[in-house]
Amino acid sequence: MTNYYYSKWRNTIFRFSFTIKSEMKSQAYFEKIHKQIEIRLKESQTSIRIAVAWFTDTKLFNILCEKAKEGIQVELLMANHEINLDSNINYRELVNNGGQLFWIGKDTAYAPLMHNKFCIIDNTVLIFGSYNWTQKAKTNHESITVIEEDYNLILDFNQEFDKIKDKYYNPNAEIDWIKIVIRLETLLNVIKLEDLEDINYQIDKTKSLIPKNHSDKKLDSLTIILNHCVKKEFSQAVVLIQNFTGDFKKISIYNDPEIPALQLEIRSLEYQISSLSDEKTDIEKNIRSFELKYNEELGGLIIKILHYKKVVAEKIAKESKGNGQKQQEYEEAKFDYEDFSKSYNDKLNESKPLELNEQQQKELKINYRKASKLCHPNIISDEQEELANKIFIDLKNAYDNNDLKLVNEILADLEKGIFKSKGETINEKDKLKIILENLIRKRNELEEMLLSIKKTDAFNKISHIKNWDKYFEETKEEFNKILEELKNEITV
Repeated sequence: MTNYYYSKWRNTIFRFSFTIKSEMKSQAYFEKIHKQIEIRLKESQTSIRIAVAWFTDTKLFNILCEKAKEGIQVELLMANHEINLDSNINYRELVNNGGQLFWIGKDTAYAPLMHNKFCIIDNTVLIFGSYNWTQKAKTNHESITVIEEDYNLILDFNQEFDKIKDKYYNPNAEIDWIKIVIRLETLLNVIKLEDLEDINYQIDKTKSLIPKNHSDKKLDSLTIILNHCVKKEFSQAVVLIQNFTGDFKKISIYNDPEIPALQLEIRSLEYQISSLSDEKTDIEKNIRSFELKYNEELGGLIIKILHYKKVVAEKIAKESKGNGQKQQEYEEAKFDYEDFSKSYNDKLNESKPLELNEQQQKELKINYRKASKLCHPNIISDEQEELANKIFIDLKNAYDNNDLKLVNEILADLEKGIFKSKGETINEKDKLKIILENLIRKRNELEEMLLSIKKTDAFNKISHIKNWDKYFEETKEEFNKILEELKNEITV
């Protein structure tokens, strides 16, 4: 069906901004990303922590230097790779201004550690996404998600930052639980052999695995075991060693240390997917709202115009018998009239969204975004995906129809903790890697979808309207003039 709303009847439409300022704690950006990062960095008051593979953006780097100079605690963790090393940036300037710079890895050794690209500001704002902090990234089709005041998530990212940094700059802070458990099992065996010399040797070896400056409470149990051994209280030590090693074999801390990093990356991708999906939903909702408003305000007038265009074309065709072109123009005018009439009537029969005031609209958007992050089927565990999909569909329908009451009810139920994300429920490394790849693909697909929507005539034309009421008022005047001209043409 021909889209008369945009292609046929209006070629010049003014700007309407879809970037509505929101009080949401989560927001995705896929345009002017560099500017969003600039704003957040400039607003920092106490601290900035950045972990990225590539950092070649001179303007962002200069902001970091200025912030460090002001006394803000600035830490930059980046890959020790030729892409950075060949940059025009003098990274030493950050250190000279009071910031801290940490080079991670040796050339290609950075890869397993630097998939995440994130920034923590004042321990209240978290920025992450597919966007690289490079000069080239400004022209790429990427995105970021900005999270505010999700302190649990920010804590996890702070811990990930410290883990990456400590691995290269404070190796003594790393606890190798696998080695500790192996060493304790060896200690248990030599106790059974009653070899006192070997027992003392294994005690010293186990002690050497304990970092000097570490506050992990699980080390208290290890210290107690070693104290029993030093006191030759071996029967007690044997029981505690068996309990300790048995417990650690059951929990994830005994597994590959890459697992927590994968789980965190999955959680960040879940946030990105949810936020990008929210942006897509908002744009589609705005387009639908405009179409309904267009039909309501101008549809009846357009039908009259098309009717008179059909009458004029028919009159000319009859006066020009044998002229195939005039006959074709009449057939096209007739089709346009019938086609639009059907479209107009179909839209009149559609259920219209409920009327909400400005405050209610704001509440609707905030609560929809909160709820969508708790039930989006792409991020929920496989066992709960079917139920999550049903609830998400109900939630989206309620949002599209401005049903604030139902959105609030669904949010209240979800906040009781019905669902768990894939990043929280899976701890097998191979499965996590598969999930990670799938989520990256889904995020990239969403970015491409948003880019495609932004290239459509519908989006580009609607996005230029600043004031809908003014636009419809001016368009009515213009269409009424066209209508009068057509009427006059018939009477001539």
